[in-house]
Formats: sequence, C-alpha cells, structure tokens
Amino acid sequence: MPQVVVYHHPNPQIKSFITSIDISAFKVEYFRNPLEEDSRETLKGLGIIGESVVREIMTIPGVEEIYIKPNEVRLRKIPSFSWEKINEKTIVILNRALRRKEMRIIKKDESKPRF
Repeated sequence: MPQVVVYHHPNPQIKSFITSIDISAFKVEYFRNPLEEDSRETLKGLGIIGESVVREIMTIPGVEEIYIKPNEVRLRKIPSFSWEKINEKTIVILNRALRRKEMRIIKKDESKPRF
C-alpha cells in the first residue's frame, strides 16, 4: 500500500512529504500562496492528481509555499502557524491522491488485453 513519509528539514518552517509512488508529472514546480491566475497552465502541467494536490494544500491555513516533484511535496509554512494541523491535512490530501493514482494504475492494467 502506498504511503507518505514526513521529512523534517533543519529549517523548522519547512517539511517534505515523500510519497511511495509519483503523484505528479516529471517536473519540479513552485507555487506561492495565494495561487496566482497565471499559474493555471503550470498547474495543468502537473497532471490531474498533481494539480488537485497543490490546490487542496494551498487551502490549508498557514501554508506559504509548495515545491512539488513527482514523489515529494515540500511545504514552507508561515512562522506563526503550527505544523500540527498542516501535517494532518496534508497527509489526508496525499493519501487521497495516492489512492486515486493507484486506481488509475489498476484501470490501465485492466485495459490491457490478457492472453
């Protein structure tokens, strides 16, 4: 079963959430809160699941920046916010994305002819 591992950086305002399978396209992108109108095309380039992850995480109070790679989401929080709620909500969002990704993989496998 896919999982999420949390990495604590030396800077206490930054954490990485490492996923066991890729949740976005093979690129590294940076987003700052609030999301700007011109980031729409960049978001689409992440794929449906990657875009959804960024949009959902950006709604969590205290999240300032996101760096997203295929199997890592790195967050920078606003110093006055605690990681407690941010961690909980981010892990829920990522677990949902992993389940969606897993379903897509299974559906692709089912569409292959069996001999």
